[in-house]
Amino acid sequence: MIIQTLELKISESVRVLVLSDIHLMLPATPELDLIEKSLVARIVDLSKSKDAILVLNGDIFELWEQTDQTIADIIAGFEALDVAIKNFISGRGHRLLYCVGNHDELLATSANDRAVLLKQWGAEIASSIELRQGRRLIRIEHGHEHDHYNKTSPTGASYGKRLVQHTLPMLQLYAPTLFKGIGDVVGRELLPSYVLSNLVYGLVVPLLVPLVLGLSMAAALYERDPRYLFSALAVLVAAWLATLLFDRVLRLLAARVFGGGARFMDSIFEYQKRNRYDVLILGHTHKGAVVKRGKYYYANSGCNDIIAIPKNGWLGLVKFNRFVQMSDIRLNNKQKEFVKYHEDIITLLK
Repeated sequence: MIIQTLELKISESVRVLVLSDIHLMLPATPELDLIEKSLVARIVDLSKSKDAILVLNGDIFELWEQTDQTIADIIAGFEALDVAIKNFISGRGHRLLYCVGNHDELLATSANDRAVLLKQWGAEIASSIELRQGRRLIRIEHGHEHDHYNKTSPTGASYGKRLVQHTLPMLQLYAPTLFKGIGDVVGRELLPSYVLSNLVYGLVVPLLVPLVLGLSMAAALYERDPRYLFSALAVLVAAWLATLLFDRVLRLLAARVFGGGARFMDSIFEYQKRNRYDVLILGHTHKGAVVKRGKYYYANSGCNDIIAIPKNGWLGLVKFNRFVQMSDIRLNNKQKEFVKYHEDIITLLK
């Protein structure tokens, strides 16, 4: 079994780079190629420091969607990243720490996969990491154990794993227009909005609205009565307003059912204060940020993956744009803001 909490004392001159949620799998897509180049550049930059720690904070490998691929297979498929990490760990004063996430939870039980990571990348693997830097206590976790739907289940697969491996593939097979890409949505309260948006913009507006208007116009011309057209317009406006209200109601329900948002953040800060972690760094949510409450820092390393973010559509109903996000958390005492969130984001074009 892996170490539950890896505890290290580090000097204040050590630079720390925290990366998470890369979800590497084969075949390598253009998006993953872009992410790999970004990762290599950041690791090469970190390698220039005399004392440095690279933290891979979970979900580095996508082992839920692709159960037929091993960690060794995936590493071999990303040669440039593999070389960059090997060059990094070859430097004196350099260490690679690996915090197990939920999508790569196999590492917690598979000695063979842990042996691969140790041999290939010299990884020190644990469920969580605590770095003592001067008076600061820095706690690093992937974050899924704070998530009811993805926390480790002693009785079998978590809800999240069953959803990824069984429910979503079925939904995407039978209703791809509505559900394709839903796993990229950042913010669970927006999941129903994503489906509703796809329904309205992908089916109702281009197909149903022209049909209703065409039939009503034909009836108005045939009967020489414009009330057919006015009635159809009134129905469409009423349906539009009802859809906007329905979207708001669905978001409220999803926020209560799926969690997240302010309630999740309050629970995280309570956990942090209770354990007196000066800095708490998570991944998992794909929502990168640095937030300070009092003397405590909460940081999230975001993701290195595709994300779907809402924007207001022309109907007032949100539409979702897809981006490649490349982000991390950096700890460096030489900077004024010693905890810093870094992000590069690139719009994906259809």
